[in-house]
This record gives sequence, structure tokens and C-alpha cells, in this order.
Amino acid sequence: MESTSEQKTNAERPREVTRAVQFLVSSLAIGLLNAMFHLVQRTSGAPMVFALLIVIAFFGLLFFLVMKISAGRNWARIILLVLVLFGIPFAIPAYLEEVRRNVLSGTLSIIISILQLIGTYLLFTKQSNLWFRARK
Repeated sequence: MESTSEQKTNAERPREVTRAVQFLVSSLAIGLLNAMFHLVQRTSGAPMVFALLIVIAFFGLLFFLVMKISAGRNWARIILLVLVLFGIPFAIPAYLEEVRRNVLSGTLSIIISILQLIGTYLLFTKQSNLWFRARK
């Protein structure tokens, strides 16, 4: 028989997961604005429209992933972990270079990575793990 705390964990999403989703959605919103700002600065005409469509599709896919995490889908949590772990080592040198070129944009990119790391960490805390296991 389950204890009361285990039943509560099964019934409602833990605060850690809610915060993680908030961090991840914030990183997506900032990232989308930052990406659009870059595109508008560097391209124009038809190439810009095509690039904007690709950026919007990419961020839409990531938003879908975060919404599935919010709904308790463990596979989405694992995919996010893999993406973050593979992306961070490549992102750090790129962000340092970006800070040298444009301080605001580079700083935003670093903030986005920090938000993603915090969000990903929160998705793998004890309470989060219990909730995702219960959602199967």
C-alpha cells in the first residue's frame, strides 16, 4: 500500500517539475527573440523569411518537447537531457566568441544555457523522478 506522500506525488506535479518547465519555457522565449534579432540583423528578403521559418519550426519542436515534459512524458525528459548534455560542450566556446562580438547577445546566450541547465537539473531531482515514474 502506498504512503500518503507517495499518493500525493502520483496525483500532482511536483514544484521542481513546474519550475523546470518555467525555466525551459523562459529559455525558449529568450532564445527565440535572440535568434530572430540575429536574423534580422544579418539577412534580408527571401533568405530571411526562409531562415525565420526554420527558426520558428525549431523552437516549435522544442516547445512541443517541453509541453510533453510538463505532461509527464519521461521520453521527452530523456531527449532534453541528451540534447543539453551534447550541446553544452559545443556552446561554451561559441558563447565566449559571441560575447566578444556582441556583449548583449552573448550574455543572453549564456543566460539561456543557465536556464536550460537549471531546468534540466530540476527534472532529475528525487521528487521529479518519483513523479515521472508514477506517470507511466
